[in-house]
Amino acid sequence: MMNKKGIGILLLSLALLLMAAGYAYSEYAVPGCRKSHDHALARAQAFVDAVNANDPAQVYRYLSKDIRLLIDQEGFVGNFAKERSYPYLTPLYLYVHSLDLVENRMSGTLTCIVAARLPGQTMSFPVVFEDGDYYIEAFRDIADGSFLDKFSKL
Repeated sequence: MMNKKGIGILLLSLALLLMAAGYAYSEYAVPGCRKSHDHALARAQAFVDAVNANDPAQVYRYLSKDIRLLIDQEGFVGNFAKERSYPYLTPLYLYVHSLDLVENRMSGTLTCIVAARLPGQTMSFPVVFEDGDYYIEAFRDIADGSFLDKFSKL
């Protein structure tokens, strides 16, 4: 028969073993898991590549659900083209500087260096994990049409 101390040690060991097994099979430890810093960085780079290619249809694919609910892809493409056609806007060209995710990897911030603007200028975009993938909260003004306001004030 085991004494109370032996039972306590056995229960503690069992609890630690179960916790370790749970972690080993969690979303954080599974190779190729979509909820990882590497995957978020790949999605962020794909978003930046689409912006740099001036491809609003591709940009739309990486926008958060919150932004996509404001406008359909066709409308976004039209608004993006209209916004980018303003003669005093310099081309938007971004470089990924950093991607910081919170501990549970459900959200974070993408920071990009902006080329062809003021030296050291950056843009930051919230990143969210939703519907099993990472999306960027960007271009709300294009999605909701408020970009037209800045043109009317110039």
